[in-house]
Parts: sequence; structure tokens; C-alpha cells
Amino acid sequence: MPVKTDGTDLPERSRSGLIVLAARWILPLLLPAAAQATAENLEADHSIFFQQVDVSFAVPSGVTASLSYTPTFRLFGRRLNAGIGGRFSSFFGGQGVVFPNGDAALIAAGAKDTLTVDQPRSFALNLMFAVSVRLFAGLEAGMNIDLLGVGFGPSVTGRYAGSEPGSAGPQEASPSRLNLLLLGRHDHGQLDSEFFAAYWFDSWGVRVGVSHMSTEYTTSRPLDGNNDRFRASATRAFAALAYRF
Repeated sequence: MPVKTDGTDLPERSRSGLIVLAARWILPLLLPAAAQATAENLEADHSIFFQQVDVSFAVPSGVTASLSYTPTFRLFGRRLNAGIGGRFSSFFGGQGVVFPNGDAALIAAGAKDTLTVDQPRSFALNLMFAVSVRLFAGLEAGMNIDLLGVGFGPSVTGRYAGSEPGSAGPQEASPSRLNLLLLGRHDHGQLDSEFFAAYWFDSWGVRVGVSHMSTEYTTSRPLDGNNDRFRASATRAFAALAYRF
């Protein structure tokens, strides 16, 4: 009489065939679900993190232009955006730009010496902090500020006016190398900050507001009060085109 089996005695080849057949039926069902889960994860990551590139121009009192890149996180239900990035900024001045004494201690003591430069050109590459708040729809308000970086640009011959007659007259200077935010008169180098309103049309946005930039020259030798730093600041209106991705 033939002997019945429970399937455990099937030949190895038959069991392999069943496994392959099952895989052909199950995998097509699983792959779309896995792809959807991956897409949802990517979309979730994008919803809390984005990268932003800006190009901005500011006037008057010369012209400033900057290019910035900021990796940014969305926080508190995508209401708050905050990030740290980098900014390349430039300043192009006109004739007779006056740079007052840049030493905080000497300014507090009443220093009035100045360095006057014709057509100054200076550049900076700085680390920048940026923050903005979404008000409603695509409207945002925010600010950004340079923290630390380096300054560079062509050397100039400025006209120095101080208390010591021996130092008055032409003095060579160049943009200060160190840019450092210490707040107020204690800052060093070329630093920019912006306060703005922005409106976003999906990935593209427009920002408008005010920019406050300080630029600084260092003379080739110390002058009155052993000071070699001369610093000018101006607040300008600016407009920027931005892109998020």
C-alpha cells in the first residue's frame, strides 16, 4: 500500500521550488510598501531640514553684495527656522569714506582720529547664524548675523588725521584679517547682519529689510594711542533672492 506523507519527506528540489514560487508572489506585495516607507521617511527628513542659498544687495553709503548658504532646521511644528551657515560679503565704497578709530577702549577715552579712504574695496568670508519665524502662509520675519571669519581685499593709502602731527597724512592700510563678533564697539573686522521680512513661493523667496555692516582697515603701523584699527559702520536697505532645497 502507498505510504502517505505530511510533506516533510518531499524531495529537496520540490521544497526549493515551493520557496521560489512563494517569493514570486510575496515580494511584489512587499516592495511597494517598502518603497512607500522610504519615500515617507525622505519626506519627513525634508520637512524638518532644508538648505538655503541667498544673493543680496544693499544701498546706499556704497554698495554691498553677499552670497550665503545656510543648512537650516525647522522647529516647533515648522514655525521656527534656525541654522548656521556661511556668508561671502563685499563692500564697495565711494570717495572719501571716513573710518573712525576702531579700538573700544580708546573710543571710550574720547579718541577722534580717523582714516579716510577713497573707493574702499573689502571682502569677508564668515560663519553666520540665521533664524526666522513663519507668520502665516509664505510670510516670514527673521534676522541673521556674522559670527567669525576672515577679511581680505586690496591695500589702500588713506589719509590719517590724529592728534600727533607726525602721524598725520598718508598711511597704508588693508582690510583687517580677523572678523569676530564681540558686540558693539568691541567687534573686529567686517561683519554683516540683516533684519528682514520674506515671502516664499514654494522653493523661491524674496527678502527685504535693513542690513547693518561694519568694515575695518588695519594700518601698516600703529598710530596715535598705539592703535592700528579703523572701523566704519552703516545701515542700508537691502533686497535678496533666495532658494530652498
